[in-house]
Amino acid sequence: MSATVTGSTMVRIEQLDKSFGPHQVLFDIDLEVAAGETVCLIGPSGSGKSTLLRCINHLEDINYGSITVDDELIGYRLEKGRLHELREKEACSKRVEIGMVFQHFNLFPHMTAVENVSFAPMKVKGEDRASARAYARELLARVGLSGKEDFYPSQLSGGQQQRVAIARALAMRPKLMLFDEPTSALDPELVGEVLAVMKDLALTGGITMIVVTHEMGFAREVGDRVIFMDAGRIVEQGPPEQVLGEPEHERTRAFLSAVLR
Repeated sequence: MSATVTGSTMVRIEQLDKSFGPHQVLFDIDLEVAAGETVCLIGPSGSGKSTLLRCINHLEDINYGSITVDDELIGYRLEKGRLHELREKEACSKRVEIGMVFQHFNLFPHMTAVENVSFAPMKVKGEDRASARAYARELLARVGLSGKEDFYPSQLSGGQQQRVAIARALAMRPKLMLFDEPTSALDPELVGEVLAVMKDLALTGGITMIVVTHEMGFAREVGDRVIFMDAGRIVEQGPPEQVLGEPEHERTRAFLSAVLR
């Protein structure tokens, strides 16, 4: 569990609805995440977990409700009691302090590991090349990739590429890290090395983390809170030992019995 959970709220979601055309995928989501907390989202495919994560980062717009990160609206401004979507450039400026790691690594294939990690701080934040590269090397060492700084993605294993992607997100010095099933595209023998990096972040990083995962062992060991979603709704939430060990809802019990067989 995280060592640095505080009383302040980092993420506040209120009455969130999200639809794709006529198909509603999120229903009346209310959620608060404390600064420094690690929250694990679990549930069947299609339950809305990844969509919720993408709404937090305003990679998807919302139909109703609001999302604030560190008391700032994400993707919208409030004017005369109504929310108005920000222009893309404005939305990007709000997104700077939110890091996201996807299922697929999305590294630039023509850039080395250190170039991938240092690119955004230089491009978006205007950091000079020397300091951005130095910090990138620190982060690559932190995720266990010392000596791989000048390797291209094609020269790295899937687990190594995902660790570069984590370092890349950290390079922007985010307040909030979002992980969207970061191990689902990896061969089973590579999963552990990525989960170890995420565990270290949760225990020592002081970063708020929301993790969509099918790794129940990780959720049990590292999560401060586990949230079970189904059909676009939060069905159950609580400490890992309660949700994973003694779930209250039949739907949660059915899901866990299937994934833990």
